[in-house]
Amino acid sequence: MGLDLPTLMVMQSFALASAGALLCFAWLQNRTELGLGLWGVAHIIAAVGILCLMIGFTSRQPVWLGLGGSLLSFQSSLVWKAARTIDAKPAAFVLTLLGPLLVGLGGATPGVREFAGSLALIMGAAYTQATAVSLWLGRKEKLTARPALIILAAVHAAALLIGVYSTLSGSTGQDQVPALNSLFGFIYFESIIFALGTAFFVLALVKERNEAASMVAARTDSLTGIGNRAAFLATAERLMDRCRRDAAPVSIIMFDLDRFKAINDRHGHATGDAVLRKFCEIAAASLRPNDLLGRLGGEEFAAMLPGSSVEAAYARAERIRASFAENCRFIRDQQVNATVSGGVSVSMNADETVDALLQNSDAALYSAKTDGRNRIRRADQPSPEGPPSNVFRVA
Repeated sequence: MGLDLPTLMVMQSFALASAGALLCFAWLQNRTELGLGLWGVAHIIAAVGILCLMIGFTSRQPVWLGLGGSLLSFQSSLVWKAARTIDAKPAAFVLTLLGPLLVGLGGATPGVREFAGSLALIMGAAYTQATAVSLWLGRKEKLTARPALIILAAVHAAALLIGVYSTLSGSTGQDQVPALNSLFGFIYFESIIFALGTAFFVLALVKERNEAASMVAARTDSLTGIGNRAAFLATAERLMDRCRRDAAPVSIIMFDLDRFKAINDRHGHATGDAVLRKFCEIAAASLRPNDLLGRLGGEEFAAMLPGSSVEAAYARAERIRASFAENCRFIRDQQVNATVSGGVSVSMNADETVDALLQNSDAALYSAKTDGRNRIRRADQPSPEGPPSNVFRVA
């Protein structure tokens, strides 16, 4: 038994409406993701557009055909805007409306009306290809759902262009229902795949991004924006393994802001927070791109410098210390005179553990504190078998 074309168009409309409803429901659960709502509304608009086309084809009423073409163009332009919104890129609403308006005007203009079907397909293809390009430009964000969305959009744009060729070549009339066995016919099936596929993968993309953001948040110190203790230690272990394989030196610097509690007590926690952020800003600017900086807790920070000798690490720590003291004389219009002390240790062949290097740097930091603060000290090189240091911190 052959497949009835009106039934297939109803299936097409139902698939689009279902995909749109799913996306709109997902947006209602997460109002910050406006792109989901826009994409869902676009599919619902397309579902209505297909029904309008079916009514127009069966009743031979050009008004319904023009409305259906405009709505399908609006779907494509709204999907483009949704993709831009999901990637936090600007998309002027006037550009979203331009294509559908041109299709509508073309359908109402004598001399152009006979090509209204082709115009609607061209606009749809242009917007859909723009969607694929926009998604491709955001490929630096490593999300597995993004390539699938790019492929679906590119294939749909190609399908619409095939439809343009079919109508312009005369194999499909501008104002008649394209047959299933025509060149145009596979678009009926492809549009269903596009609707359901994009709904699935755009939800997957948003889910992946939210999970990635949660992982970053769990590893990032919320006040300073640098890695927290867990992130620092995990990354430091990987850097240590790499240096060990290359038999390269690795240095660790421990920093501790001097008399930080007194700064909080005298000037308030807002000023104290500003001091912490200023230190991270200065330290990050002074370190190399492959160096690692993390907040271990409170006013204590650590930096790992792979491939760096103790002399080079000492010079970098001294630069950070001097710059911090100079830039923290005044914070928030208050004379703070904040300073920092540091301790530096090195493993020449990365044959020590991260914990051992941190303990050695901590011992050197303790020496800097007891020697008067606002200074950097090198650690004595302990033997690998030596006992761990017991350090009592001085503020």
